Amino acid sequence: MKGILFDFNGTLINDTQKHEEAWQAFITKVTGSPVSKGDFAKYFHGKNAQHTLEHVFKRPLTAQEVADYAEEKEALYRALCLADPNYSLLKGVPEFLTLLQKEQIPFTIATASGKTNLDFYFDTLNLNQWFQLDKVVYDDGKMISKPDPDPYLKGAARLRLLPSECVIFEDAPVGLLSAYNAAAAQIVAVATSETKDSLAKLPGVSLIVADFTDPALTVLIDQFTKKS
Repeated sequence: MKGILFDFNGTLINDTQKHEEAWQAFITKVTGSPVSKGDFAKYFHGKNAQHTLEHVFKRPLTAQEVADYAEEKEALYRALCLADPNYSLLKGVPEFLTLLQKEQIPFTIATASGKTNLDFYFDTLNLNQWFQLDKVVYDDGKMISKPDPDPYLKGAARLRLLPSECVIFEDAPVGLLSAYNAAAAQIVAVATSETKDSLAKLPGVSLIVADFTDPALTVLIDQFTKKS
């Protein structure tokens, strides 16, 4: 193992509920009907904007339509983040990322979020302490939606590694399947929105943590540095 790839939403930040609230507000406005819990899991979590919005509108959308609708929804989401006094990285994340830097372990983010949200995270969460923006993979309109391995193939390439040389951290079942399809060296599931029991049933998951204070992550890094 030589590098680490992180999903962002639901993995480094526990914001799944905020995304759901923003989607509910947006979709109820444009369709008059709310989103079911099942639809969130199937069409929203871990998916790129085009995939989700074409499901919402039941038709193909132009690139401009995708950009405009996505930004309308994401503006609602960012407002929810800013209104929350507890808006922050998941517990233990800053310390874990700093440890990776100390151990000189390469790492980056592979997220289905768009550039506007990515810039927002860098500005409000000071991500430039740990991440290089030009190495982050995000939805640029060309990303193939998870569970396709595309985000993690690109993420590994940004580190000049193979996915089989990377540990991948994910929270959503569709993202964990993306990591599995990328043939990651190891998959760590973060139980922010799914139960540990449900995550344990997914293929390839070898470790499940509630947050980044879990002692098992120290063991992981010890093994990581020995193997690298």
